[in-house]
Amino acid sequence: MNDLLLGIDIGGTKSAVIVGDRGGNVIAREQIATAGPQETLESLITMARTMRDAHELVACGISCGGPLSSRDGTILSPPNLPDWNRVPVVQIFTEAMDLPTALENDANASAVAEWQWGFRREVDDLIYLTCGTGQGAGLILGGRLHRGRQDLAGEVGHIRLGPGGPIGYGKAGSAEGLTSGSGLAKLAVMRLAEPHTPTSLDAIPPDQIDGKSVGDAALAGDTFAQAIVAELANYLGQLCAVLIDTLNPQRISLGSMAARLDGLLLDGVRAAAKRESLKPAYEACTIDKSVLGSRVQDLAALAVAMQAAA
Repeated sequence: MNDLLLGIDIGGTKSAVIVGDRGGNVIAREQIATAGPQETLESLITMARTMRDAHELVACGISCGGPLSSRDGTILSPPNLPDWNRVPVVQIFTEAMDLPTALENDANASAVAEWQWGFRREVDDLIYLTCGTGQGAGLILGGRLHRGRQDLAGEVGHIRLGPGGPIGYGKAGSAEGLTSGSGLAKLAVMRLAEPHTPTSLDAIPPDQIDGKSVGDAALAGDTFAQAIVAELANYLGQLCAVLIDTLNPQRISLGSMAARLDGLLLDGVRAAAKRESLKPAYEACTIDKSVLGSRVQDLAALAVAMQAAA
């Protein structure tokens, strides 16, 4: 098949190599656990070369958590990628794959994918919140991706939502600490250390509790876990209200956690956003889970490859 795109998704816990077409269809995919930069990139390049032997590829796109420089093609010490300090990832893949290569913040790339393939570019003002290991926002404003002067637009995880709480993005009480998947686990561990009702999470060592285990317990009807999800939803709704009042978007799409938890999370997010934001702006904005669902991360990398192929 001709004119295919190579996508590289570098995440805080897992990374993947994807081959797909310009219509957003994934043809091939392989995944590994994310480790240090040298080990991870060597593995990704090996998989990418195997896929290049099987498919005719025209460009490579890399989606990765920020901060990073899309202009320089360099990963700049993301908080959820320890030891990934000033990694010239575009140069590495350009030389290894002999393909035009581009790098984009994962939230930005996901916003582009959601806008392009989820809404067929019919929504002009869209915000994508990652709600994954970390918390970042991709901003489509007036039908264009907004990166900011230093690729730092949308780093909403650094916003402080409260005077204390789980640490995320190097700051206690940050949006990342209070509204991300890792934040869900940290909130649970904090509340487990306080007097609480019995919960299935009591059987899990604190250092082994993650966002998935809290979410699974909540979905199974565990009232303690549901209270943790409700607490996070309230903070996430407050974050949405800041974005609604500041940017007046038509749509806020929530990634990762929202797909798994659905109404258990979304109802609380919408209630808090409605309470905290301007009424006309809230009523003009739809808050919902990503229409691309679990496909968004793969398609985000392909969206960056499309930019490189342009």
